[in-house]
Amino acid sequence: MTEPLLDRPALEQAFALLAEKLRRRHVIGEVFIFGGAAMVMAYDSRRSTRDVDALFSPDGPVLESVREVARELRLPDSWLNNQASSYVSSKAGKGRAVFDHPNLRVIATPAQHLLAMKVRAARAVRDADDIRILLDHLELRTVDKVLELVSDYFPGEPLSERSRMMLEDIIAERT
Repeated sequence: MTEPLLDRPALEQAFALLAEKLRRRHVIGEVFIFGGAAMVMAYDSRRSTRDVDALFSPDGPVLESVREVARELRLPDSWLNNQASSYVSSKAGKGRAVFDHPNLRVIATPAQHLLAMKVRAARAVRDADDIRILLDHLELRTVDKVLELVSDYFPGEPLSERSRMMLEDIIAERT
């Protein structure tokens, strides 16, 4: 069975229900999103995502509430998960709030960080369009400027040849 796609209204519904679950637990949660969910919520650049890649706190109450939301909305337990957290730069910083409730604040990673992550991942189907959108959003036009940005977020971690080639192709098609 394929996972349901989460569009903006579905994400907002899930976050609202998550906020209510946290309110009942007397917990204030924070969710820092990146990946496809950030593209949907912060940049209105895609219709949907399969899940919400995130860092969140406090872990225990948020995870318990996420599972309850999953059951009620018939979503996979992993609709909000921290499985991709190892790909987040320690220099990410915080972007803007995309959902704000007294018991839950959802913050998207900054566009610069998201671009650096997308360039490093360089998955042709998923990342190429996101890279194009973020390049336009950030008004970046050269490979060197993007490589500098990636290096700022991921110092000492060289870009793969595949990532570099994808980036060069995307930049070349724009000139």
